Amino acid sequence: MRIELQDKNGTCLCSAKGETSVHLRAERTYEPGDRILVEAEPGSFLTIKLEEAVAAAHVYAKEDRFVFPIPFGEEREPYAKGTWEGTYHLYTVTLQENMGEGTRNLSTNPLDVRGATGFYPHCTASVETRGESIFAARNTIDGYEETDCHGEWPFTSWGDNEDPNAEIQIDFGRPVRVDQVVIRLRSDFPHDNYWKEACLTLEDGSQYPVELKKTGLPQSFDLGGTVSSWVKLGRLIKDETLESPFPALTFWKVMGRENN
Repeated sequence: MRIELQDKNGTCLCSAKGETSVHLRAERTYEPGDRILVEAEPGSFLTIKLEEAVAAAHVYAKEDRFVFPIPFGEEREPYAKGTWEGTYHLYTVTLQENMGEGTRNLSTNPLDVRGATGFYPHCTASVETRGESIFAARNTIDGYEETDCHGEWPFTSWGDNEDPNAEIQIDFGRPVRVDQVVIRLRSDFPHDNYWKEACLTLEDGSQYPVELKKTGLPQSFDLGGTVSSWVKLGRLIKDETLESPFPALTFWKVMGRENN
């Protein structure tokens, strides 16, 4: 395994490598275009931590590399104030040989980024509200579950941009057994609306219509251990009796197992 800090031109600023764990201390005030490269054997389960204020990510390496671009400007809004700042940074990557055992959270990834990624889980959507980072799809798997406000950290969420055909999807990078999906809607009422109905779809075409309540509390749905490489949430129907046009998703979690 290997970690490398690069500048905007791809020049290596510092790097480290190891067999089962890698630690790299970087001394640099980040500049636009800086990025962190993580390399590992495809098929590996890893724990990655790239910033003190961001939780460790437990990921599956489908490909041999993952690039994390250091966020600047409005791209920093989903993170706590002061995150990605300072001069000294510690990066760690640890191989997890037993991560594939038992039922666990398959979907949370605080280091997920927009665009293509070789490490999973990864969240995408057909649309994001005004293209703003604070309403990006990746916010729904960042680990923050605070539902009663919006527009600033830690109240990260995904907005559908008032698109009745909006969909959001979590990809796992390999087939897994999906046991349960837990949904937390944003509940900044009366600013918010909510989806009263939705549909969960899996790779084999299985569809699970769900009824949702006007609450920010967790709402759980059993999917029976169906094998799938992804879970999609779509056919979103908001409550037309409410004046607000703004339903949103704060967090969703997929509980399941490896398809061994």
